[in-house]
Amino acid sequence: GSLTYTIVVSNAGPSDVTGATVSDTFAATLTNVTWTCAAAGGASCGAANGTGDISETVDVPVGGTVTYTVDADVLASATGNLVNTATVAVEV
Repeated sequence: GSLTYTIVVSNAGPSDVTGATVSDTFAATLTNVTWTCAAAGGASCGAANGTGDISETVDVPVGGTVTYTVDADVLASATGNLVNTATVAVEV
């Protein structure tokens, strides 16, 4: 089957964030992984779209958001729970 993830990065303040790294390494049981990125509130995506794992640099001002929509196929042989964790790292 297939699935869709939505990953939202938001900034509630108090400061704008420049150069944050958004990362997501997808499970080996996922294939044909594609993603798109949409920014709002003055934020910016590193790229508008891509394939495979996400490793992007984004800027997110206070009140801004960056939303990734990920589509993937699940291998028929996959069993158990599928757990996904995205991270955002900011240099201080």
